[in-house]
Amino acid sequence: MQTNWPKITGIISDLDGVTYRGDEPIESAVGMFQRWSDMGLPYAFVTNNSTKSAEEFSVKLNAMGIPADPARIITTSAVAADRLRDLLEPKSRVMVIGEQALVGAVADRGFEIADEDVVAVVAGLDRSFTYEKLAKAQTALLEGAHFIGTNPDAMLPTAGGFEPGAGVILKAIETAAGVTPTIIGKPEPDLVTKALSILGTDQHSTFMLGDQIMTDIVAGHAAGLPTIRVRTGVVENDPPAISPDFDIESLECIPADACSPAKER
Repeated sequence: MQTNWPKITGIISDLDGVTYRGDEPIESAVGMFQRWSDMGLPYAFVTNNSTKSAEEFSVKLNAMGIPADPARIITTSAVAADRLRDLLEPKSRVMVIGEQALVGAVADRGFEIADEDVVAVVAGLDRSFTYEKLAKAQTALLEGAHFIGTNPDAMLPTAGGFEPGAGVILKAIETAAGVTPTIIGKPEPDLVTKALSILGTDQHSTFMLGDQIMTDIVAGHAAGLPTIRVRTGVVENDPPAISPDFDIESLECIPADACSPAKER
């Protein structure tokens, strides 16, 4: 792990555990993103959370004092729905296990939402998950449907601790059907590479910022970005498979003179 900071010309950041915990903003993050916005440092957000749209996340962040453009918020619900376009014929029947943001993203791409005779099952965090949904997903997958999962996170940080994440639901479906999902979110690099293409910044000086090594940092490395782990979210006790380039207690540890918008270089 490095100790000398190189120039940072862009930031791609996780949300849960970095900018907020549940509905509580992380004050050190609020201050840093305000500073980066003021200096013109490009940044984007990538989130495994499929329960809100980019517009909803933007409203939440701006209300907390973090300037956020929905065009620079990449969600697993949107990217999962885009992936279906590569796999399925238009108007195909798709079972969605998830909140309204995921259902809406799939429907907006022209697919028919159904729970029988489907050609794909897309699953994310669903706080109304039931045994009946599990059984219908099992039936669809045993009959050959595609299985797309938004993300493997087993837990989500909240203001009071943690709650079960989408990974718990995916594991239940996988166990029931014996089918492994194709994962869209971190640790896969898809969200990060899309964010990088939107920012248009240098891959080698755009940093991936996150609180979880096994999702955020792994995704950043897979996308070819340098990485920063911030210890304001999930606490991982197991020895990490890889190490971040920088490991900090809060975003305030990033020195201001390391941040250099590309237009000023």
